[in-house]
Amino acid sequence: MAAAGAGGALMAWSAVAGNAGAAGRGAERSLPWVAAGALAACAVLLALAWQAVPGLPGLLGSRVGHLALGLTALLLVASLAAAWLHSRAGEVAAAARPAWRRGVAAALGALGLLVLLLALSIWRQPADALALVSWPFAWRYDPALPVSPYTWNRLWLALAQSAVALGLLVAAVFVRRWRLALLAVAAALVLATSWPQPRLLLTEARDTSYQRSPLAFSDTNVLQGGRLYAQHCASCHGAAADGRGPLAAGLPVWPSVLGAALFDNRLEGELYWRLAHGGHASAGRTMPGPDAALRPDEIWQVLDFLRLHAYGTSGGAGMPAIPAPGVALTCRDGRASRLTGLRGLPVRVVAHAAGAPAEPQDPRLLTVALTRGRAGASDADCVAADPAAWDAYALAAGVPPDDLAGAQFLVDRRGWLRARLLPHAAPAWTSADDVCGPGGRMEASNARGLGEILLAMDRAPIAMTDLRRN
Repeated sequence: MAAAGAGGALMAWSAVAGNAGAAGRGAERSLPWVAAGALAACAVLLALAWQAVPGLPGLLGSRVGHLALGLTALLLVASLAAAWLHSRAGEVAAAARPAWRRGVAAALGALGLLVLLLALSIWRQPADALALVSWPFAWRYDPALPVSPYTWNRLWLALAQSAVALGLLVAAVFVRRWRLALLAVAAALVLATSWPQPRLLLTEARDTSYQRSPLAFSDTNVLQGGRLYAQHCASCHGAAADGRGPLAAGLPVWPSVLGAALFDNRLEGELYWRLAHGGHASAGRTMPGPDAALRPDEIWQVLDFLRLHAYGTSGGAGMPAIPAPGVALTCRDGRASRLTGLRGLPVRVVAHAAGAPAEPQDPRLLTVALTRGRAGASDADCVAADPAAWDAYALAAGVPPDDLAGAQFLVDRRGWLRARLLPHAAPAWTSADDVCGPGGRMEASNARGLGEILLAMDRAPIAMTDLRRN
């Protein structure tokens, strides 16, 4: 709806720009408005691109972002040029003014149509086409990087000096009498500006830093990542990703622990780069060995496995939120065939235990039963019978598959794993955020306790920007 409204606004402005060239007097009155409309179109275009790409990394690192920035810069320059020419209208012969203004307005109108076409193409792009970006700089901003107040003050002073210099340059375009003086002061400000070194404000980046996995975060991909990890990584990093593989003691550098700390303050694309280019040297080989290099999709699958495994062992503490693994469903009312089809509603995933009483139905949420191919759980709203679904959620619980029966998970309306109730622990829901209270724990053996958790999930939603397609 927002994209349609923006497209309508751009169409209206393009029509104004085109009509402005129809008559001399009309163009004379409309030209400043056309230039102002061009600036508004720039803002709309950048807002659409920012939302679709998404964000600054997408604007700077994707082709769509480059096109949006380039066309915006062109439109800004054209608008400034039109404003400058309009201010010099008195110097143009009276007979030539209408045609001159018509030409300027028509040029701005043509640029407006280009903006409109690009905005519509961004709106129509599939999400997958905009997901992968290539970061063009060797540095990136990291909010967790400690920066001294002195460095921040230097940065703000440099930005203020640059802003004043830019203002003086713009003023010099329109003011004739003091032009040389304004240019001299602007040049002096630029030369006197002292920028802090990048490493004091930024952290090193890779071209893949802001890339995300194009794969679904599903039971199939996660379990395939586990098989690839066992084949290529477990001998050094250990089957439990604890850095204690059978070959670890013979390596010159002890392998790292691939747990929750691996994902704390590390971008997914930078972890991908480390695996793709050899994270470290061990016994003269890179990781993984050159005789068993992983393909890009396989690297993403390994990272997805490690991510879910880390959630299982830590409960999500000290790492970003993860989506619930997507699984195939059979629902009584046919409402969905995948777990992602239930987004918009809170979901409880229950590992069905043979012989246990059926979980009481709760109208506030939907219940999905994991059955591992066995019959039962007829009272559940949906059933995931594939053994792969069972194994994936055993990984999320941090227990062997044979010990999963009775475990429960809460998935919020946006598809994130928010809390879990393990079968052999105390009867309490646990979470890595404040959903289950400041201590990450809530006794919720009754309907009231579960209701409090559901309300807490709605009060503290997780942003959609990192949620994978399933």
